[in-house]
Parts: sequence; C-alpha cells; structure tokens
Amino acid sequence: MRLQTSFGRFRALIVPIAAALVAATAAGQELAAGTPAKTVDTLHRGLVEAARAAGIDERYRLLQPVIVATHDLQYIAEFSIRRQWPSLGADERRRFAAAFEELSVMTYASRFTGVTEDTFQVADIAQSTVGRIQITAAIKRSDAADLPLEYLLHERDGTWKIINIVADGVSDLALKRAEYQRILADGSIDDLIAHLEQQTDRLR
Repeated sequence: MRLQTSFGRFRALIVPIAAALVAATAAGQELAAGTPAKTVDTLHRGLVEAARAAGIDERYRLLQPVIVATHDLQYIAEFSIRRQWPSLGADERRRFAAAFEELSVMTYASRFTGVTEDTFQVADIAQSTVGRIQITAAIKRSDAADLPLEYLLHERDGTWKIINIVADGVSDLALKRAEYQRILADGSIDDLIAHLEQQTDRLR
C-alpha cells in the first residue's frame, strides 16, 4: 500500500511536468512558418506551461526550447557587445553565447512563476522599421497597473524572432549593452562570461 501511494504521488507530480515539456517543445516547433504574432504567442504559451512545473530547474528545461525558438539569442548576444565582437576568437564567441543563452533562459524561469492564460494580452502589431515588426502587449497584474511590453522582432531564415523587449519603457537590450560595456571597459571577455555565469547561479 505504501509503495502504491508513493507511486501515485510521483505520478501526480511527473505527469503534469512531462505534459508541459511536450507542449513547450511542440510550441517551439510550430514557429517554422509562423508570423510575428505567432512567435509572441508561442512565448506566452510556453511561459504559462512552464509556470505549472515545480521548481526552477524544471521550468528551465521546459523553457529552453521555447526561448531558443522565439528569440534570436545569437543576434542579441553579438549586438550587446558589438564593439568587441569582431576581436573575439571563435571559442570566446561560443562561450559567451552559451553563457548568454543560459542566463536568458534562467531569467525567464525565475521571473515567470505565477502566470496564467489570462496574464498576457496583445494589443497591437505594427511595422517598426523596414524588416522589423513591433508587437505591443501587457502583463496583467492584480496588485498593480498592467505592465506594458513592446516586442521587437526581425525575420531570420523564414522565422520571426524577438530581438528586444521594452518593459514599462525600459529596453532590455539597452540595459544589457550598458552593463556589459562597463565590465569590458576594465576587464576581459572572460570576466564578462564569469559575470553571466554568476548571475545564472544566483537566479538558480
């Protein structure tokens, strides 16, 4: 009886997580012939699915394929250190991009823990500049005013991907560029990579 009870509890815990993982992975695969709105919707649905998991490690595993599918992480990483990028070696670029991706996914996993199907609302879709689309959305909050979001996307290899998010008027990419340039002004790319890894560890 005790074994059956333990198995029942294990099954009750693991089945929702497995289902969410399948849903999140499938959501990322749907982007092959998608639109900018589809990309943002895929991100929102992935965040909602991952929020049902217990623990940050499970949320990270669920979100990793979704974030990679919906964001142009390589572009964002390169743009954030655009001044120094040409002088980096292949291994330095690879290690920086890997640390940047891990921190990006972990940031989502640590922040979006209580979202539901009603949390995200898309308000408008408009062309920002040639080749780029801006999607205006909001995060509904019960204890404060809605948080406005602006997603900036561009098309790469037939897929629309997010390259910047402006939350309540603050550009995430601008913050990253300022932070990384401060570190690189007095340090090396190894110092920056170590900084990203430390941030990831703190979030975990």
